Amino acid sequence: ALVFVSISMPCLAQDPVVIAEEGAKGDLDIEPDVKDLTFRQRLHFGGGISGLSFGNPTSIGLSPMAGYMLTNNTVLGVGLTYQYFAYRGYQASNLFGERVFVRQYVPALTAIVGQSYLTAQIENFQDLSNTIYKMKYSTPVLVGIGIGSKIGINLNVMYDLNYSATSNSPYGSALVVQVGGFFF
Repeated sequence: ALVFVSISMPCLAQDPVVIAEEGAKGDLDIEPDVKDLTFRQRLHFGGGISGLSFGNPTSIGLSPMAGYMLTNNTVLGVGLTYQYFAYRGYQASNLFGERVFVRQYVPALTAIVGQSYLTAQIENFQDLSNTIYKMKYSTPVLVGIGIGSKIGINLNVMYDLNYSATSNSPYGSALVVQVGGFFF
């Protein structure tokens, strides 16, 4: 029995099977350091929808964006935003704006929640509606948390620090939800 066990034990241990993608460099499970990537490899494009609220007020936004990986855990980006905003009893507004955002992936947060990050952004809107009286909107300053990977669909839940019931916010409430992400 001892001879059988001593001969059969090495048969149970196997070397790990590594399947390499064509053109892959190194271990695919290890994220490459962004210092080793070219400018184009650090640049990502995507978009999403934001400020969804239905009822009174109704708010729907579309926004393309571009982001640049400063480090393995930090993405800085810019985007454009089109926002439809309608409040019962008033003429609807067509808003166009710019935004600057940052995403910070925190390993401790990722260990608790999964693929997540802290996010902040500032936006600026102009009313493009063809009306005599154009609304002046506040500048949203959004901070919050996002869930999702660096490339792919993400969900951001943010709070507008400039929101008040008396301000002209382009969003229906201080809580702003965005769905989108980087796709290439």
